Amino acid sequence: MSLEQTLNELRYGGPEVRIRAAINLAQANNPQVTPYLIDALHDEEPEVRVAISRALITYRDPRSVPALISLLKDKNFVVTEAAATTLGLIGDPAAGKPLLDLMERAKAFGPNTYPQHQSVVQAIVALGRIKDPHATGAMIKMLKKGYKNSVSDWLLQVRQAAALGLGMLDQPAGTEALIETLREDERPEVRASATTALGMLRSENSFRQMVANLSMSTFENQARLWRRQEGIVIALGQRGDREAVPYLLPLVHSPYPEVRIALAETMVRLGETEKGEILIQLLRDRSPDVRHAAAQALGQLGIQAAAGPLSAVAVDPDRRVAIAALTALENIKALPSAPTAGPTAYLPTANPQPPDENSGS
Repeated sequence: MSLEQTLNELRYGGPEVRIRAAINLAQANNPQVTPYLIDALHDEEPEVRVAISRALITYRDPRSVPALISLLKDKNFVVTEAAATTLGLIGDPAAGKPLLDLMERAKAFGPNTYPQHQSVVQAIVALGRIKDPHATGAMIKMLKKGYKNSVSDWLLQVRQAAALGLGMLDQPAGTEALIETLREDERPEVRASATTALGMLRSENSFRQMVANLSMSTFENQARLWRRQEGIVIALGQRGDREAVPYLLPLVHSPYPEVRIALAETMVRLGETEKGEILIQLLRDRSPDVRHAAAQALGQLGIQAAAGPLSAVAVDPDRRVAIAALTALENIKALPSAPTAGPTAYLPTANPQPPDENSGS
């Protein structure tokens, strides 16, 4: 079908034909069709407006921003959702305030329908993509309390969206709010989203905030500490910054098995092969889950010095641990540089400490 025929279908066809034309124009990947799509955003049928909004994702043309902003007040919330999504992907700061207004209205009164709720979720995500710092305060409030009124699990979903939005914004106040969410009395789904959001942060300031919160504060309830440590350890692994390693290693002595497991898994994410003695130390752990995580990590990292310790763990009474140790041994032996013979004794080194930031090193 020619481009001219597709444009005629967009102008003169019935609703189904116009939707098909919008899809075809997106697939054409021809920037010259953008003005025609923008004009069609005012189509009288909401389903067509949705299709046009989604087609504009292909082109992400700033010229479409004013028309898309006008759709944020559309009576059909499926249209609003599509417009918010496209605005976020275009990334034009001009959409910041209209998207924030949409979120604030819903926060105050709560959505009445699921499409309205979805439009708010997409507005939050869009604000994160645009990186509008003015949205930080509203997102923090949404993360903490969600809607004033909510139906079903919409409250949970919008709080998760706010967490991810804060992760994209990467602002100090947002980082603090995400860390505060990592506590035992919080919903696990929200904790998981906050952890993912912390892993999205890339600024040096956010890194400093996270490592500072690995330690227990004076008079802090320890029951609140371990969830925070667990989440930050996982997030630092997702961040992929090996500068975090010296701050993580002391957690080998954490009294909480969840933290020690997170440490082992993060060592793998960071590709940390120089501190294998920490994982070898965890093979002696009282928790079989920790021993299992340590054996898996040693195998994934290919720590050849762990061959002897893993041989001992291969007879662990916990079958999962024994199998993990045997698998790790196979992985290590498969490495081309694996030694064929040699000592298998392991002598632990002194406990590593994070660097002294005041030393200038």
